Amino acid sequence: MDNFTLDLVSLVRSASGLALAVLGLLLILSIITWGIILEKAWIFSRERRARRYFAKISWDQFDPENLRKMLDRFPHSTVARVFQQIYLEYYSVSRLEGDEDAMSRLLQKQGSIQLSRLENRLGILASVGSASPFIGLFGTVWGVMRSFMNIGTWGSTSLAVVAPGIAEALIATAAGLAAAIPAVVAYNHFLGSLKNESRALEDFSTDLILAERMRLNRTNSVLSQPETAAGGTLG
Repeated sequence: MDNFTLDLVSLVRSASGLALAVLGLLLILSIITWGIILEKAWIFSRERRARRYFAKISWDQFDPENLRKMLDRFPHSTVARVFQQIYLEYYSVSRLEGDEDAMSRLLQKQGSIQLSRLENRLGILASVGSASPFIGLFGTVWGVMRSFMNIGTWGSTSLAVVAPGIAEALIATAAGLAAAIPAVVAYNHFLGSLKNESRALEDFSTDLILAERMRLNRTNSVLSQPETAAGGTLG
């Protein structure tokens, strides 16, 4: 362990109770921040892999069952979760097939639910990013006040009297920035990823509605052919 690290540890140990409370709070916020960052990085990385795979979907011969099996490869992705509910509510249970408005409403509802799931806990990053510098600033102010109180107590402005409080103030400032900067950077990054997922979901919804419309047209065309043939025979 080098001298700088030893001095830093010694300084933290000699800090006042309030300064230790500030540093402890910032440490907790930093741990929470990095936990959320790692979790969201994994989730959005998984979403990107799913998006690249879903881009290969061919909508020309759309079949709900085949699409469901294809999306099952990525069960945790936003698009797959949305279509799972569409498959259950539109194709399987309530038999809403043919009602395009119903499908649009279901897509909008399920899309909002899944995007809210992705957005979950991003607000914590925003809060940490905005609050941590002020928490650190509080520690900074306290450290400066401690220096002035030492000057009043010892009647001297020597470095030995002033340095502990100033160092304590600077550590609090650094800790506040160390907690805030990753939170702000991660929040902006994940916000961009969330917008990408929203656009991908909108594109999927549009493609699905158009593919379902074409599928129904093909089905109705096939069903009408025997009737046409029968009508010609009767004629």
